[in-house]
Amino acid sequence: MRQMAAICLLALILGAPARAQDARTWIFNFDSDTAVLQFGTPESDDAVLVIACEPGKKSMHINEFIGADGLVPGRTAHLKLTNGVTSVDYAGQTVANEMDGTVNIEVTMAPDPKLIALLKTGTALTINIAGKQTSIPLTGAAPHVAEFEKACLRR
Repeated sequence: MRQMAAICLLALILGAPARAQDARTWIFNFDSDTAVLQFGTPESDDAVLVIACEPGKKSMHINEFIGADGLVPGRTAHLKLTNGVTSVDYAGQTVANEMDGTVNIEVTMAPDPKLIALLKTGTALTINIAGKQTSIPLTGAAPHVAEFEKACLRR
């Protein structure tokens, strides 16, 4: 799990300081053993959602970076992702974000086709953590989600 956290952190630290929210976009990267789909600002440490998959280990990790009041590091909390009337809900561990002082959620699970299906259509994805909601656009996500699905769920 520490290795995946390091990979996610590396994906966030690859460049310049964060830019305006309108510069955020969907990004896909696949190295030899890890596929990463994220919504954030390219070449910066600004990310809202990072989903990483290690197909060889049949493992998926979700890191959200919006934080929510009342979360305490080291506890279990739920991450709910909604697109229209469809949603998925995952239990994860809360972790302190040393970069901005917030507490975020990390989820580790088997690759979930329902999550990938949730990202394929619609106009927005709503992230809900402990009652705090943030909506991110799905504009431009489809080709990146297709590549992520191909890398993550390859048979």
